[in-house]
Amino acid sequence: MHIERLSAHRQRIGELAALLHQEWRDFSPWSSHEKISQRFEQRCEPQHSGMTLLALSPQQHILGTASLVIYDLADKPERKFWLGEVFTHPQHRGLGVARRLIDQCITHCKQKNITELYLYTPDQQSLYQKLGWQPVEQRQVSGEEVTVMCRTL
Repeated sequence: MHIERLSAHRQRIGELAALLHQEWRDFSPWSSHEKISQRFEQRCEPQHSGMTLLALSPQQHILGTASLVIYDLADKPERKFWLGEVFTHPQHRGLGVARRLIDQCITHCKQKNITELYLYTPDQQSLYQKLGWQPVEQRQVSGEEVTVMCRTL
């Protein structure tokens, strides 16, 4: 497995958007394949502060993805940088794909002198706590109860 920026594989945006749409289509941010693709296109622009990573197999199959998102939940302006869209293809779960993607996102943030990174999750709190994230609040996002978590870098 190797990890690369989506911007180096722009031709794969539609494929990646389809995977996330299939997984999370019941939730507003992922209900439209076109809107997901647009977000990825924007993040691939050189001037954009966010970015998306792909985990690829030696055969170039998408194993997973993770993104650095700017203001994922915009109601708290002090929470600018978010880890988001962490996804592992169902056939490759349990193999450490997400952990490697998260580590790469954190490395990128440290290189950019980002000192705090946030995320929200409905069901992976224990995984993120093992990786050093701390719960900040419980709230509703897209009709789902989630835990907002923070990691100081």
